[in-house]
Amino acid sequence: MKSARAVAHTNIALVKYWGKRDASPADLNLPAVGSLSLTLDRLRSETTVAPAEQDSFHLNQEPASGEVAAKVLRHLDRVWQAAGHAGARPACEVRSHNYLPTAAGLASSASGFAALTLAAAAAFDYDPGRPALSALARRGSGSAARSLWGGFVRLERGVLPDGSDCRAYPLQPQSFWDVRLLIVHTEKGPKAIGSTAGMQRSRDTSPYYGPWVDTSEADLAAAEAALAARDLPVLGDILEHSCFKMHACMMASRPPIVYWRGATLDVIHAVWRLRAEGLRGYVTSDAGPHVKVLCAQDQADELAVRLRAVSGVHAVDVVGPGPDPTVEVSA
Repeated sequence: MKSARAVAHTNIALVKYWGKRDASPADLNLPAVGSLSLTLDRLRSETTVAPAEQDSFHLNQEPASGEVAAKVLRHLDRVWQAAGHAGARPACEVRSHNYLPTAAGLASSASGFAALTLAAAAAFDYDPGRPALSALARRGSGSAARSLWGGFVRLERGVLPDGSDCRAYPLQPQSFWDVRLLIVHTEKGPKAIGSTAGMQRSRDTSPYYGPWVDTSEADLAAAEAALAARDLPVLGDILEHSCFKMHACMMASRPPIVYWRGATLDVIHAVWRLRAEGLRGYVTSDAGPHVKVLCAQDQADELAVRLRAVSGVHAVDVVGPGPDPTVEVSA
């Protein structure tokens, strides 16, 4: 094998993904619904896979162990098996750095497993094309499939039992639309309930889970059309609708899953008030307490200033559409 380094950027789903497909093997990690996302600049993971005498994983310059390291090593095994190499996978040293908060509702797993997939594939001399690699990245993290491209990306739910048609594909490149996403931080530290456990609970117990799944395709079609037209108010309405449907499904689970805090709701109401004043921002929120606000480039700075003044807000980051991943290989 060779040594390879990949950089992949995280993404935020504008039309949300929540839930696994019924009766599918857990290792395939098949989503119950499709999703549409925006890849973000600056917020990224950089991962190197290199030959070693024994397996190891360092995250943010610290040695990692337990289930965190086990998930990474299992994914290396997947890539090695997909590459069709004979024999056992060689030992690997994996070093990854996240330039974004980890496990706080900001999709560090998306950029992390996308970069790991690309670096491992290059290190193992495996190049089946980005669509196939997106399906492979999905098995590490559902949202990672979308970080195989920059700009706006769609992940299909797929229908085949083996998941081969559950792949992401690019809709529009980074340069298509100069929008901004504000990331409004309302809490520090990791979230209490991981996404995988939360999805399972919602599927098993929420009365809103079925309607959530049933209405997702219509949201995706409408969002894709609004994106193609660069229609921010229409796309904003769809992304807010998708967000609140997802969180309603979570909150109706038993026991309820409530990622939001008081500051989360204060930010949401502030965005709505500012929109009535002419600052057109549209809110979404993943499985975490933070709020993301989609807006036009020329209103982003003013919105950021106003939202930083909301009580409980720690910081507001302004990010734009992000680029495609990059991969470097050395002998």
